[in-house]
Amino acid sequence: MKTAIICVAYNRADSLQRLLTSLEQACYPETATLIISIDKSDTDAVEKMAEDYHWPHGDLRIAKHDKNLGLRQHMLSLGKYYDEFDALIVLEDDVTVATSFYYFACACVEKYFGNEDIAGISLYSFSTNYHTFLPFSPAKSQHDVYLMNCAQSWGEVWMKPQWEKFIKWYECHSDNFNLEYLPQSLNQWPKSSWLKYHTRYCIEENKYFVYPYASMSTNNVDPGENYHGPIDTIFQASLLASLQTNFRLPDANKAEIRYDGFFQPKFLGRHLGIAEGDELCVDLFSDKPACLYRHYLLSNRSLPYKVIKSFALHLRPIEMNIITQREGNEIWLYDTTVSAPAPKAPARYLAYAYFYQKGFYKIRTMIGARQILHLLFGLAKSKL
Repeated sequence: MKTAIICVAYNRADSLQRLLTSLEQACYPETATLIISIDKSDTDAVEKMAEDYHWPHGDLRIAKHDKNLGLRQHMLSLGKYYDEFDALIVLEDDVTVATSFYYFACACVEKYFGNEDIAGISLYSFSTNYHTFLPFSPAKSQHDVYLMNCAQSWGEVWMKPQWEKFIKWYECHSDNFNLEYLPQSLNQWPKSSWLKYHTRYCIEENKYFVYPYASMSTNNVDPGENYHGPIDTIFQASLLASLQTNFRLPDANKAEIRYDGFFQPKFLGRHLGIAEGDELCVDLFSDKPACLYRHYLLSNRSLPYKVIKSFALHLRPIEMNIITQREGNEIWLYDTTVSAPAPKAPARYLAYAYFYQKGFYKIRTMIGARQILHLLFGLAKSKL
């Protein structure tokens, strides 16, 4: 497969230099084509830096746009490179890559090129659910990757057949993002975001991105077109520190560990004796709208339905409590066709302690257990 690396730049010369430095430090089994695509801005610092840059691993191309496209159109315009390449490794300038990123990207392209179930490949691995800002840790398997109905922009690989299908879908869909079946945060992303379209496509068409357990890229959260706040490390991923050249990649239709666009597991049905999809809704982060509830609902919300079984909130990741059948009274499996008194919800501080264990215990040692419980009980009276 013929693959190119594309650096997407706008007006952040320092950010681009940091990305290029990490690319130089990576390892490549062969020469690699690097394209620096620069959107028009009110500064020529990025263009000058790119023109003076030497790429030591292969061919270098610089594409300068004569007018400002904006982030969404800039990203979508990269599809023109499929006239020459089979796959594109797309890196916005606020990304840093791991040494092994190119080996991983090429291995995934070789495995999943043209696969109907796969929409793309992520270099980034989540440690935070960006809908709820709760910690996220995917369940482990014997493979080096898991699947998710969630597109990626902090280091991703697009493949020509899959990209063409997405673009065909994109051209037929409007800007309407007030859709109750989508994560609310996705509906609220700005119009400049192209990622919300790709993620919506994955959710509506049940397409997956391939995610590595050990992250091949991380996001530096530099201020830019879609983010104007201070530098924050909440979305920093743990980069793979050593060189890895071989990867255990499952067939897409046999991958066990899958998540939906809400970061919710899609593999718990077999542990509950319930068919996935139309029969079961999993809502372990309490953020799914009621329109997605099914006959059976697995949730940590206290709801007025018949409880079939209940589980504890002890093991990590959260789905391991169901996989191991850990009994408790923090997660409930409901039959939503039968009304019943809502189960008694546990003290809210237990959920805080589970999701924010390190911070919770650090604060407790600082101000004392009694005071922290007083504060948390106060918070329990308001919306989380």
